[in-house]
Amino acid sequence: MFISRPLFSLALSVLFGEMLLCPELPLSLRFVLLLFYLFYLSLLFRKKKQKILLLSLFLFFLSSLHFQNALGHFQKQQECIERVIPLNCTVEGTISYISENETAYRIFLKNCIVNSSLEKKPKELSKEQEEKWEARNNLPFQKIQVLFKKTAQEDSEIPQYTEFYPGDRMVFHGKFMELSPAMNEGEFSFLQYCKGEGIEAFFLANKTSPASPSPLVQNEILHAMRATLIKNKGEVRENNSSPFLKLLYKLKRQASCDLEKLYPEQQSAFLKSLFLGEKSALSKEEKGLYQEAGIAHILAVSGLHLSLVGGTCFVLLRLLGMELNYASILSSFFVLSFALFTGSSGSTLRAMLMFFVYFFGKNLGRGQDRISSLSLSLLLLLFLQPLFLYSVGFQCSFYSLFLLLLLSLRDGKERRKALSKKWERAKRKKRFTELLRLLPKKIKEGGKELFLFYLGLFPLFSFLQSSLPLYAPLLNLLLLPLLPFIFLLGILSILFSHLPPLFFPLVKLLSQSLSFLLSLFHSLIYFSLQLPYSSLLLGKLSLPALFLYLFLFYILFLFPLQSAVKKRRKMQKKEKEKQINLSSPFISLFAIKNICYLKNILSLLFLCTIPLFLPSPPKDLEITALYVGQGDGFLIRKGNFVMTIDNGSSSDKNFPENTLLPYCKAKRIHKIRYALITHSDIDHTSGIQAILEEESTESTHSDIRKLQIENLILPVQAKDDHRYDLLKRLAGRHGARLLYWKNGNSIQYDNKTHSFSDLLLPSGTAPPSDTLPSSGTAPPSDTLPSSGTAPSSDLFPPSDTAPSEKSAFLSLRCYYPLTNAPMEEANAHSLGCILRYGDFSMVFTGDMPKEAEEAMLSAIKKEGQSPSVDIVKLAHHGSKTSSSPIFLSETKGKFALFSYGKNNRYGHPHQITLEKCSYFRLIPLETAKVGEIQIKTDGKKYEIVAPCRVTSSLPAEMPDS
Repeated sequence: MFISRPLFSLALSVLFGEMLLCPELPLSLRFVLLLFYLFYLSLLFRKKKQKILLLSLFLFFLSSLHFQNALGHFQKQQECIERVIPLNCTVEGTISYISENETAYRIFLKNCIVNSSLEKKPKELSKEQEEKWEARNNLPFQKIQVLFKKTAQEDSEIPQYTEFYPGDRMVFHGKFMELSPAMNEGEFSFLQYCKGEGIEAFFLANKTSPASPSPLVQNEILHAMRATLIKNKGEVRENNSSPFLKLLYKLKRQASCDLEKLYPEQQSAFLKSLFLGEKSALSKEEKGLYQEAGIAHILAVSGLHLSLVGGTCFVLLRLLGMELNYASILSSFFVLSFALFTGSSGSTLRAMLMFFVYFFGKNLGRGQDRISSLSLSLLLLLFLQPLFLYSVGFQCSFYSLFLLLLLSLRDGKERRKALSKKWERAKRKKRFTELLRLLPKKIKEGGKELFLFYLGLFPLFSFLQSSLPLYAPLLNLLLLPLLPFIFLLGILSILFSHLPPLFFPLVKLLSQSLSFLLSLFHSLIYFSLQLPYSSLLLGKLSLPALFLYLFLFYILFLFPLQSAVKKRRKMQKKEKEKQINLSSPFISLFAIKNICYLKNILSLLFLCTIPLFLPSPPKDLEITALYVGQGDGFLIRKGNFVMTIDNGSSSDKNFPENTLLPYCKAKRIHKIRYALITHSDIDHTSGIQAILEEESTESTHSDIRKLQIENLILPVQAKDDHRYDLLKRLAGRHGARLLYWKNGNSIQYDNKTHSFSDLLLPSGTAPPSDTLPSSGTAPPSDTLPSSGTAPSSDLFPPSDTAPSEKSAFLSLRCYYPLTNAPMEEANAHSLGCILRYGDFSMVFTGDMPKEAEEAMLSAIKKEGQSPSVDIVKLAHHGSKTSSSPIFLSETKGKFALFSYGKNNRYGHPHQITLEKCSYFRLIPLETAKVGEIQIKTDGKKYEIVAPCRVTSSLPAEMPDS
């Protein structure tokens, strides 16, 4: 099926040449892919395709070198940007594309020059100084994205205009921003997005140096327009825009204005995304809505949009009597114009190339082999831009179309073709009785194909958005037929709006009709999301699980086994063999019916084992320190038991949406048993507060972004502290039980019984293990233990207890604050706790000052316990006001965990704290440097890993007792 298509073999070689050098793929997975590629080459050799084999090997090595060179160049450019990030810079480049919304322009520059000295080179420099100056000036870049904010001056008396157009040479003044990678699992990687789009840097225009007016500026209005542009942070260096690109941009901006005038804000934003490729006009909530409903693909300009534009144009030209070759050329021109008009994304370029191949083949009188044309598109695009491999839009576009093509080639192809011919013949001859007779078969075949298509998309949904929109197939069946009418009404309303006022009633009729269709469109989306189980939480598949799923899915559902067996038997008949060749024992043992029966059984088993591919809860203890920016965020997991400590950020206002919720979705977390807040500062509470703001509901399946918190733990001082009023009010509305902690409170989880409980006991007493309070009951607030309370010795087994008994207990014990006394300073009443699991222990300190640390040590010793732990979470993000020498000395930790934000304005961690850690031989673990940190332990040994780094593992063993 594939070997007979030379272009497929060549495209596969280019793709594998890049994937095998992709550093993000595990080495083990790359080794398996290499074996698969060698197997494919052996098939080419057996089929005597020597020329294709040699050309495939040549392209394989060539694409590998090309990809490695492109990746190395991108990384080198990132190193250059790191040197100039703190500096004010100028960027000069040629505009290739402009996108805008109400607040800003996004301008893409090509052939750029970056200068960090604002184009002012000192006259007298030594040779060494000149080399350093050149190292950070006149830096060449291929593509830079500039964020150019609009100002209120554009709404002044000066007419609305755009002084710059695609093709203009522009100078911008401002600063570069870091292309941040994903620092936590499930998080969006801006670095990978830019890499896939070929964007080497992101520039925020915020300053400009005055520029003298151009001699061409002769009248007062143009002079004012230029002055406004300079104040708006940009400067025109050369006005040499391409007339064609300039015309396209003017048409695009005019169409955008027309849509804003004709339709309400929400509908115009949707139409801009659909017609103009301006997704920036959509709000973040609107994009999330389409993604959750499973129809986000209609917002990405691809084959669906180009088929409506190019196909409609071609049909109209042919109906007007134009010859085939001229109609093909003009249609190709419209498709190319629309691709440039909407930004030329990877999916758009793929569809455009396939259209060109289709029109070319039609003029030659040859049919289209879609797999070959898809392969040619992949081959050309990866050579044009090797880093397209990182583009999610590129990946989804090629994968979804390839999946559709494989579905059309699976077993039963002849039967489906015969059914389609009968259906078309009955439609043509208007035989309604025959149509009704064929309808059940048609529905059955269509339903089966739709089911297999979404079964093939299952790993894609899991890997990209960690959820499966259950009603997406039906929703697409209902909504996609509406798109041609939406396109037609939208384009006609824009065109007729420029006609004389006589046509205004017609324009109003068209716009109201389209508005009704869009209302119906959105009503169906909202209705689907209100249905039970509209979104299934899947978690994020690992890369090995994803490739294994795709391999098994192809073998069991897409591989044309019956066709292969029949073809083999026909070949044997031609060779006049009466019996099946013994070199094929599989075929000799099973007839075709038996093979199909076995395949059906294996397919059913595969469907039953799909949950095994999804991420499962950890059997042992897993502690995760999220990179939250400036703040703290911890998740403790064991089986289905999930507890959080803090989770807030003062540097990222969108921390819940950007980090906490995506992480929980990626890990399939939908319920948090206990959420502990050490104190009221926003950098410890913002994430939990956002979750509590979602009202409690019996079923969270209609919106998986909602997490349920069962218990909220606050310091005992929070009972009478107004700073906690909002959290307490939100907890009550959410349905979370409030607990107030001080010295003596604890949580215990028993491995043997899989039960958990929060203990609130007076000193020296403990309930029997079989009478521990259940999670659904809460003691009255006036039974909180007094200072000095100690849990039963059964909670923490003595040091001579066998390891097997120790490992049965997980506990989090609070040792500070000591009393109920109010404290004005929030940091001073931060909860201080120790987590114990078998031989492993870790201390959590919130933002405790030195005095609180010493009080906590005294409380621990008073209980007769040892304060020594394996890992110390340093208080107050490594501030000099915390982490006293006596605390570090008594805890005797091996690792010190710092949670702080990059380049924070507080100077965390302080140099004094780092020196103290060095003195006490504490190995630093810093979230700002490695991102998310995971600590995994079975109670005897523990391992520390950083999942978002390539070299992430740091094994650690428990110290000897």
